[in-house]
Amino acid sequence: MAISVLVDWLSAQQGVSSLVAALVLAVGLTAFNQVQARRKRVLSFRVRFNSPLGFSPAYARLVARVMDQENTHIAEPALVVARVKNVGRTAISRRDYKTLELQFPQRRTIAAGLTEAKPEALSREFDSFTWQLGRSSLELPRVDLNPNEEYKVVVLLSNEGAGQNPPAKAIGRLSEGGLVTQADTPRTRRTTIVGAAVSTLLAGALVTTLLFAGSEKKAGTTAGAPVCASGELTVEGSSAFAGIAAHLAEQYMTYCDDAKITVVAAGSFEGLDHLQNIAPEQRPRRLALADGKFIGFTDLVPSRGLAVVPYSVVVNNGVAVSDIPAGALARIFRGEVADWRDVAASVDSAPIRVVARDDRSGSRRALETYVLKGRQAGATSDSCDVLREGVARSQPIICEQTTTSDVLVKVRTRPGAVGYVDTPNALLTPGVKQVRIGGQAATIDDIRAGYPFWTVEYLYSYGDLDRTDPLTRSFANYLVAAEARSMIAAQQYAPCVRTDGTPEPLCTTPRD
Repeated sequence: MAISVLVDWLSAQQGVSSLVAALVLAVGLTAFNQVQARRKRVLSFRVRFNSPLGFSPAYARLVARVMDQENTHIAEPALVVARVKNVGRTAISRRDYKTLELQFPQRRTIAAGLTEAKPEALSREFDSFTWQLGRSSLELPRVDLNPNEEYKVVVLLSNEGAGQNPPAKAIGRLSEGGLVTQADTPRTRRTTIVGAAVSTLLAGALVTTLLFAGSEKKAGTTAGAPVCASGELTVEGSSAFAGIAAHLAEQYMTYCDDAKITVVAAGSFEGLDHLQNIAPEQRPRRLALADGKFIGFTDLVPSRGLAVVPYSVVVNNGVAVSDIPAGALARIFRGEVADWRDVAASVDSAPIRVVARDDRSGSRRALETYVLKGRQAGATSDSCDVLREGVARSQPIICEQTTTSDVLVKVRTRPGAVGYVDTPNALLTPGVKQVRIGGQAATIDDIRAGYPFWTVEYLYSYGDLDRTDPLTRSFANYLVAAEARSMIAAQQYAPCVRTDGTPEPLCTTPRD
């Protein structure tokens, strides 16, 4: 009886008006208390990304610069991205900081740099700052931050000896104010809690009333933003696409704090093989990336094409060749020529070192299918420096690498070296240069005109995607959403769904 009376009263116009007024008052008081609380200095200092390195295009310049300076291999490299933002209503000056550092237990810092600043003028604050590297912690610069100003730093680490990727910790303290890290939440005043509770009760009553009256509204979403899901997901496979996939995973996690996505650059075949044979309980929380479609994985479903992946043939900067005819290129990778003079009569005599991918690579599969029209020659060297024992001295040096980053390091550091990688990584790596194939470059326009060295990146799930974990489905859907497509296009790939929502013909038209 009492409930029906309440509903009748709420359904009346004056009841709704009174309830709206009460709700507005409660929300207003709550907001006022929050504003008062945030007038003090409040700094948000959060680790946004912490993962083993998949040679991400977003950070490749940093990695390449370090390799140039150190001329050494980075053992078990990893990346951490942290964001620092003034979320209070009061400016923070450099004098307000007591402590601001990142801690990486059992790991060693190799390099660090600014990756984003809002506004851009904030980046000038970093020009004279010297990063103290080689330790398990990293002090951040103390910069002036107005309300809503923020910056991100990227840190390259060595995980050697640390086991699985350990956590990164954000540590900080302000002289007058508070600091919010990933592990904690802002303290809330009791009056704010009471106000929020009243607001919630009133809002619930108002929604109930409107539902009784037959009205209904749906919440809007930001274009391209994911529908968040929680849990853990592993995405493994193509080293050519793992970099941008890691960048997209980072972006997803900025929206969805309860999601943890790890991207592993193991190669197309490895990613598919692990997904096919992993324990049944782990299958719903795993995806594989593959350069092209692979046969033989009967339980795996290519859920969707993600993007056109262009590949480039790359040579060491010391090789005076800018264009190689398709026939000559085939002879190089079939091991039929050992000297650059046999490829181009105008260049000095120099031995050819072929830095290829192993036979589990999607990149190699694309080379053999669309460029060589046959098999790549087998390895004659383990080091890329000397021939194996028993190999004829007349044979060229041919070595095989497991990842894109390994190929780029070898080509960059070996005179006369030639290899092949995806174009976005080639563009961002100093010490190597791309060569044309028969006068055509690795651009989307030239691909449409007949450039042969490209494939389509596919995302695989175990069984139908609809039967996987909610986070798996959510991230898969995000990869083809508008925001992700624009990020993919910015890295020189061509998304399989164009900006107008229509399919990219290169992704849907069968190739010879």
